[in-house]
Amino acid sequence: MIIITLPYLYAIYGIIISLVCLAVLLAQYYNSEKLLHYLCLLCAASALYVPIFLKYHSPWTQFTDGLVSIFSAVTGFLFALKILELAFTYEWSIQRQIAIKQILIDFSTFPKNKYEPELPFIKLKSVDPTILNHLKYLILGTDDEKLSARRQNILIIFRGLSQLICLHILLRLTPYSILRLHSRNANFFSICHFLTYTLYGFMFYFALGMIINIVFGLMGFIWNIYIRSIYPGYPFLPTSLHDFWSRRWNIYVKSTLHRISFIALPKLTGFNGKSNARIISAGIFAFFVSGLLHEFMYTVSMNRWSGGKNMLFFLINGIFVGVELVFQEVLKQKQIVPPVLGWIYTIAALYSTSSLFCDPWIEVDCFATLKTHLG
Repeated sequence: MIIITLPYLYAIYGIIISLVCLAVLLAQYYNSEKLLHYLCLLCAASALYVPIFLKYHSPWTQFTDGLVSIFSAVTGFLFALKILELAFTYEWSIQRQIAIKQILIDFSTFPKNKYEPELPFIKLKSVDPTILNHLKYLILGTDDEKLSARRQNILIIFRGLSQLICLHILLRLTPYSILRLHSRNANFFSICHFLTYTLYGFMFYFALGMIINIVFGLMGFIWNIYIRSIYPGYPFLPTSLHDFWSRRWNIYVKSTLHRISFIALPKLTGFNGKSNARIISAGIFAFFVSGLLHEFMYTVSMNRWSGGKNMLFFLINGIFVGVELVFQEVLKQKQIVPPVLGWIYTIAALYSTSSLFCDPWIEVDCFATLKTHLG
């Protein structure tokens, strides 16, 4: 019996990346875009099947714990999406010039420039960065041309470590009874219930930011490249759901879903119009795929179905975002209501649907287990 740990897991996904590189090289050698499409579809299916095979179909493997199982499911689905993004959202003129190094960078971190030619960079007058420049980038994540790529990545790693510390403090101070508070055992209009689900939101924010910032910052440092922040805006100060999902929450996944929904889908279906209805339908499709990602992650890692709650959470939010865009189009203005009212509406909308996302994880004791390991 082989016990699958994180190093074993990413060695397996390293093989998937090698197959993607081979597919690109073969397509470039034969100068065939269709060959790239077929080979990448096979690679995407392979990436998606890896966690299923390791969990259900292999008699020789076993995950060391639930965390590795979750990483396996998330990585498999995200790699499948990134492979489809590579195959179907770029012109052949770009694809036939892709270097192996670009593929390795794209699959290991979140580069500012993926496969498109880099824009000419005009270096400003050399000025040594100050403490303020470092703190501004560390806390806010805003770009600062005074910081080198490696210095920025070191700060990103520190940001991830600080999120780890914040998560540790939150878990340590929160009793197990709160971490097991299911929506069916609480009053929706209770301030305690609201604060509890707000706490869950911060835990997801710190946990996701901790992992991605440390891993991506480390890989960005090794490659010596500028990378994008997954939280370019503070997530808990949105002025609309569109602002939250498009600019403030996990831009890493959003960027891939955006390219697949707004570039690949119209290309494959032939609907290339720029009407508001097409834009909204493409956006809802992105939320649908995000729902599939989370259902896949939950089902494969926890060995049970959420009952469709994760999918429903993302579809409802996608419909809300679509309604916002309709009102923006009708009223001809981007900000429909004052920012303060927009923030209240957004927090209320997220809170009203939060149980659909959080409850399945509470049912499997996710937060309590996290406290046991990190608190």
